[in-house]
Amino acid sequence: MEKLIIILISIGLTILDNSLIPFFSVHGVYPSILFTFAIAYSIIYGREKAVFIGTVSGILQDLFFFNVFGINSILNLLLCLFASIIGENIFKTKKLVPVLSMFFITILKYIGIVIICYFLRIGMPILKSVGMALYNSVVMFFIYKLIMKIPDEEYRKRPWRFK
Repeated sequence: MEKLIIILISIGLTILDNSLIPFFSVHGVYPSILFTFAIAYSIIYGREKAVFIGTVSGILQDLFFFNVFGINSILNLLLCLFASIIGENIFKTKKLVPVLSMFFITILKYIGIVIICYFLRIGMPILKSVGMALYNSVVMFFIYKLIMKIPDEEYRKRPWRFK
């Protein structure tokens, strides 16, 4: 049931990413709320769920990525896995590390896209990645606490320990 909810949220965010969010662009740069959601979800809920959300978000982004299918899928999968490793080593209730992680992970994603597109002889602007990284970090600041409220079945099944 939880996976179905995450898929439906991801589809809704994909629709927003491609219809409404471009109206909030600044100099042609706008955030990817689906990618921001995927990274935040990965930081909070661990490796197994990071692989799932990375795959789902990557496939949904590839549906709207011109020329090549699979770039976003592999990069989102790897970067969500990386974000989950970061999430294992931080206090999840604090926002600073997730916001900074979002900035650097977005830059890593677009460096990966530019490298892959270079070998495929497809031109991609790299300067927009810094603007998008800033924009994604701002979005992460506002939605991180909301994503922490998504119900987690494994968390509810853990026995309560009182020390």
